[in-house]
Amino acid sequence: MNPQDNKIICPDCKSEIAKPESMVVGDIVECQECGTEVEIQSIEPLVYGELIEEK
Repeated sequence: MNPQDNKIICPDCKSEIAKPESMVVGDIVECQECGTEVEIQSIEPLVYGELIEEK
């Protein structure tokens, strides 16, 4: 992930994830290609990370 980019790139399959119209910190976005979920950690700058579910 590059915080300078204003794109969300899937950490798993490297596809670009469509950004929702309005995002807030804590939002979860899902990769349309592989289903990996990414959590928005910061808006400015855009920071995100893969959502790891505890089992």
